Amino acid sequence: MVQTRVKTEQAISEISLQDSIHYQGRKAARAKSEHRRRIILEAALRIVAKEGVRGVKHRAVAKEAQVPLASTTYYFKDIEELITDAFMLFAEKSQQVLELFYGELNKLVVKYDADMIRSDELTRLRFTEELVEMGVRYIKAQVQFRRDDVLAEMAFLMEALRDKQLQPLAKEYRMAWFTRLVSFLMQTKSSTPAEDAMCIISGVQALLYESVLNDGVVNEHLARSSIRRLMSLLLKG
Repeated sequence: MVQTRVKTEQAISEISLQDSIHYQGRKAARAKSEHRRRIILEAALRIVAKEGVRGVKHRAVAKEAQVPLASTTYYFKDIEELITDAFMLFAEKSQQVLELFYGELNKLVVKYDADMIRSDELTRLRFTEELVEMGVRYIKAQVQFRRDDVLAEMAFLMEALRDKQLQPLAKEYRMAWFTRLVSFLMQTKSSTPAEDAMCIISGVQALLYESVLNDGVVNEHLARSSIRRLMSLLLKG
């Protein structure tokens, strides 16, 4: 029953995010045209990572994409539409990361008996250490291979605080990660899965941002100690 509910909630979170991804720019009828549109959006994402959302301008994007300026204004009627569609592309790409990460997390949790995690200290310690190593690997991979995506995420979410047009997708993007984490915590029989999920998300984001500020160098001792401390507290709750 629990696994069925968890799978249902996961499916809802995936569908909800996917349903929120609606590109607003001019639709491309031909593959070559769609390819150019994609190149423009990828260029916009690189600018967001380097300069923030406010750095996205038609001329700057055209230069970054190495396409004529007329191409950006052809596909996107204004800069707001270009920014919105760049966020749509970011969310679409991030959903693939989400599915891979939670797929690995679910493989881990099914190896353990949930009651033993809560009642047996040795089982809890083994489970915690596997979570710690998975968390550190995730942070290192994000900083080393997806640094621009981390920066783009920060920029888009901050901009969504001001831009109501970005807020619906920003909420669904955050909710997709949150819902899947809540489902995982339910499998560990957490009595407060929503609160625990918020603690974990905040902790991991802080470690990610610290690593980015540290020129991409992950303080593995701090990361391991922090994740271990957090999970030890939550799994005893």
